[in-house]
Amino acid sequence: MTIVPKILLGLLALAILLAALALLVPAQQRSALLAAFNPSPIGTAESETDEAGEDEEESPRRTLLFDGEPAVKLTAEEQRRSGIRMAPVEPTSYQAEDRIYGDVINILPLLRLRARFEQARAALAIADARLQVSMQEYERLRGLNAQASVISIGRMRQAQSRWEVDQAQRSAAETLIANIRAQAVQEWGVVLTATALEDDFERLQRLASRDDVLLRLSVTSGEKLSSATDAFVDAAGNRREAREVRFISVAPQTDPLSQGETYFFAAPAEDLRTGMRISAWIARGDELSAGLLIPGAAAVWYAGRPWAYVQVDDDLFARRMLPAANIPGGWFVRDGFSASEPVVISGGQMLLSEEFRWQIPAEDDD
Repeated sequence: MTIVPKILLGLLALAILLAALALLVPAQQRSALLAAFNPSPIGTAESETDEAGEDEEESPRRTLLFDGEPAVKLTAEEQRRSGIRMAPVEPTSYQAEDRIYGDVINILPLLRLRARFEQARAALAIADARLQVSMQEYERLRGLNAQASVISIGRMRQAQSRWEVDQAQRSAAETLIANIRAQAVQEWGVVLTATALEDDFERLQRLASRDDVLLRLSVTSGEKLSSATDAFVDAAGNRREAREVRFISVAPQTDPLSQGETYFFAAPAEDLRTGMRISAWIARGDELSAGLLIPGAAAVWYAGRPWAYVQVDDDLFARRMLPAANIPGGWFVRDGFSASEPVVISGGQMLLSEEFRWQIPAEDDD
């Protein structure tokens, strides 16, 4: 066999071997074997290695711990691109509150009591008028009879009987009015009874026309409220959206669920409907606590709790837990935050995503 055919056979065998390598050998080992069969110049190999390293280089890690708090590091340019905006933390004062519950009361039974009372009052007026007539007639006949004895005994007895019947009817009308009033006091208390039965027209008219609704709030057993107590209510349980309500009186009947004392309040109707269960907040004590107001827009939610990012350095943002004191305008805090550290009010969710992105293992990690 000549030399040329042997060379061709050798090249063919090499090609078959390279094809098998391409199919069976992993990529990294394949590159090393190919480099052994076809070495490149030193300069070229180093250049390709550098380019591959640049392609596989990871983006810089942006999360760290700052004084034990999770934090995210972003340059000024990254902050601008991410729409990060901050707001100052303002000093404020806050009165501690207790959350209680209540419901919107149906006042139709109160209006029916008022209707019965008006009927009884009309019956009393009629009885009064009849009594006056019968009494005057009886007195007239008795006077005539005393002068000349011209009135028969039968007619005198008839006039006296009519007078006594009218007296009894008047007494019955008075008793009915008293019973209706007592029933109203048992169900609605003295103040609302006076509103419904004694022509407190303005308050009753607002309730009847649903400009206002009647609320019954229940406190925990053993606690009490005063007429000066401020209360705020919201049907959805959102303290920031809660509206102030007006104290009316103590309610005579307890809430079967709380077994505590109950109180009547009046509130603008708006989105409140009869029968709704509502949340309410009442002041606890008389002292005001000094603290800081964190804007409501700063809150981001994680694990069912509210958090806020504060700027602790030009390019560093730490995440801190917000307390449960959610007040109108934001969150009240007494510690953990500083007036010198602005809070993130836009872009907080992006910071949270960036923080937890590094906690997700890569697909190639074992």
